[in-house]
Amino acid sequence: MIVFSFLIACKSKKKSDSSQPATKTETVAGKHKGKISHAYKESGCAVVIVIQDGSERPVQLIPKDPLPEKFNKDGLLINFNYRLLKMKNPEGCNSGIPAEITDISIAK
Repeated sequence: MIVFSFLIACKSKKKSDSSQPATKTETVAGKHKGKISHAYKESGCAVVIVIQDGSERPVQLIPKDPLPEKFNKDGLLINFNYRLLKMKNPEGCNSGIPAEITDISIAK
């Protein structure tokens, strides 16, 4: 009897409800808003992203990888996500924190 009920339990399948449509995954714009700056270009730092978060000093991020051309425009407002990196600042970038920038989109 126990073996019989075990076999029946193992063979039963959960029926899927096909009346619900499949959900689509959408690209989500970044959570942070910042402005592209070329203020330190002369010293060798190609680009920084300035985040004005309401504090006295804005946060300056140094992208680890070059930004795509359509986003690398001085003064452009962008939405993005970032992850701070524990690495040495690139040469010429004395101000800012190195970061990995993802999910970039132009702010509206």
